[in-house]
Amino acid sequence: MIGWLMVSLAALSTAQGVPAAKPPADASVRSALDGYACIAGRAYRETHAAAESLQVAIHGMLGQPSERSLARAREAWIASRDAYGRTEVFRFSGGPIDDRHPITGVEGPEGRINAWPIDEAFLDYVAGSPRSGLIGDLKTPLTDESLAGRNAADDENQVTLGYHAIEFLLWGQDRSRTGPGQRPFSDYLRGDPVRERRRRCLTLITERLVRDLASVKVQWEPGPRRYVASFRALDSKVALGHALSGPATLAVFELASERIGVALSSGSQEDEQSCFSDNSHRDLVANVEGLAQVLEGDAECPGLLRAIEAIDVRMAADVRARLDRARRLVYTIPPPFDAILMAPEDDPRRRDLKTLAGELLGLAGVLQRAGAMFGARVVIGGGG
Repeated sequence: MIGWLMVSLAALSTAQGVPAAKPPADASVRSALDGYACIAGRAYRETHAAAESLQVAIHGMLGQPSERSLARAREAWIASRDAYGRTEVFRFSGGPIDDRHPITGVEGPEGRINAWPIDEAFLDYVAGSPRSGLIGDLKTPLTDESLAGRNAADDENQVTLGYHAIEFLLWGQDRSRTGPGQRPFSDYLRGDPVRERRRRCLTLITERLVRDLASVKVQWEPGPRRYVASFRALDSKVALGHALSGPATLAVFELASERIGVALSSGSQEDEQSCFSDNSHRDLVANVEGLAQVLEGDAECPGLLRAIEAIDVRMAADVRARLDRARRLVYTIPPPFDAILMAPEDDPRRRDLKTLAGELLGLAGVLQRAGAMFGARVVIGGGG
């Protein structure tokens, strides 16, 4: 499967469509782009609010560590993760989440928010190494600056920030094929120097996550110096190219390739995105729902399909059909995800994941062709 997928990816990355024979309906394009900005603003507000709720839950757990308070913190992490997953459709589109600031040249915070996979032993203890990691190293200061400076600095797997660092600190290693990690709440009791460092580390990482998400949220809010203002000022073809590049790249490079194809090929739990919490099946659902949100829109915020329908009803129907099939398939993925990765090749769960990858690949291709109809450049390329 992975060989077929990579050949198809290469074809997508180099494919160039031709402009439509008839001009697009400008009013529909502008409405769709306004809807895109509306959806982005709403999605990042929801994500920031969910991260703040996570911060409150973690603060409560650290105030009174118990099985119950740790469970509440884990539930808040999953809710926050679901909200963020629906925003990943805005990556790879020249936006503030992962693009360089035009003046400062500083990259967006995506690499701090969502870095994975994680070398657990770089951050905290693992089986057989009870004092490993930055937390166990009493000589290394734990500050916001030191954690940010070490995040993927020497190795991309040496992650010290973001959702998955918090996930590891809440669940611990996942050494089971049938369930998530089982970190005890006693890891956060006061009194021991290492436990105090773990408490501080979790607090700092969560604070940074909330700040980073706030920095993206504000760029989608109205204002003359905000990203959303520059996006609305773009030529409609350029803006539509950005808006379609994000979902196309998420569908094929991130989901079909990185998160499904690579994981199925390796069969390794380390290639599962949310491997400590066994939340990877929900990650995929949130990502597909994010695709649907941007493409279909709703009564408040029109979707990109409004523009496509204005000039090619059949192509719009093709997008809807592929999206519907992907949505149906993604909801059938049973947890835990790592059990599927380790299952035999003929396991029907693996077949369903491959079918989902194929639908996502096809969806990306249609979105690229749709962009070509408008004379918009849809760039399909991936990152981590």
